[in-house]
Amino acid sequence: MHSLYSGYNRSLRIVPISIFLFLVIYSCKTDPPIYKIHNLNADVISVFGHAGMGLAFKYPIDTYESIEPVLRIGADGSEMDIQMTKDSVLMIYHHHFIEEMTLCDPGIINDKLWSEIWGCHITSPFSSSIRLISFNELMDELTASGKNIRDYIYTFDCKLYTNAVDPTPFFNQYANAVLKAIDDYGLQNNILIESQDTDFLRIIQNKRSGLKLFIYPASFEDGIQIASEMNLFGITINTNNISADQIELAHDAGFRVTLWGIGTKQENTDAIQKSPDYIQTDKPIELLKVFQKYKGF
Repeated sequence: MHSLYSGYNRSLRIVPISIFLFLVIYSCKTDPPIYKIHNLNADVISVFGHAGMGLAFKYPIDTYESIEPVLRIGADGSEMDIQMTKDSVLMIYHHHFIEEMTLCDPGIINDKLWSEIWGCHITSPFSSSIRLISFNELMDELTASGKNIRDYIYTFDCKLYTNAVDPTPFFNQYANAVLKAIDDYGLQNNILIESQDTDFLRIIQNKRSGLKLFIYPASFEDGIQIASEMNLFGITINTNNISADQIELAHDAGFRVTLWGIGTKQENTDAIQKSPDYIQTDKPIELLKVFQKYKGF
């Protein structure tokens, strides 16, 4: 009787433990909606920082101080805003006018020589040493820090700001500068080029085939039409302007999709569930943790 009772007692203890272990194991499983990725990027979503660590980071966007950390913590690359000086130097800068984020003399970058803005400091409450930087300087500094620059993807958001009445010569000059940067650093497979201007995209497309060109449209319908007509590599679009079904349509047509406009943890999750190829996020740490790629800060 004692033996039967103690065996029954043991079974009572085993059952709750078994249930507990089942619940622990089940809760640790990957959430299916998040990880069922189907895209043209080998069913993997590449994580890109938005102009580095994003808008919420303590250092300004489009600076070495913001771009280097996002690569260090595990991102696949970074989006960056690219402008061009009068003498064909590619600068990493977002705003239309220099004075909006720097202490430089007012104007636009395309009206300035590199020598006129070299060393120009960016306004930052955290450091007075942060300066406007060229793409070449970024590549050189990343290399000096021990990184292999060909391990990352760099998305050029082409800011085509110019005061030229006829922008065609400017577009040609800009396209040549981008191609020179690609060739100088051996980045043929590492640069995604996105623009809202189809004339510019046609010019650079005619200069060299095989470039990874993205249209940056206001709507999915515009994007898919332009990408189809021009045989582009993909579409870059605000996550609010495209659905999971539309991304699937883009994939069926052979176009990659980059999502941007992602600034919260929930927006990261929502973007993942649409199965894009690339995500540009202002919350890279959270997104990297979801994919178990976060290397620590």
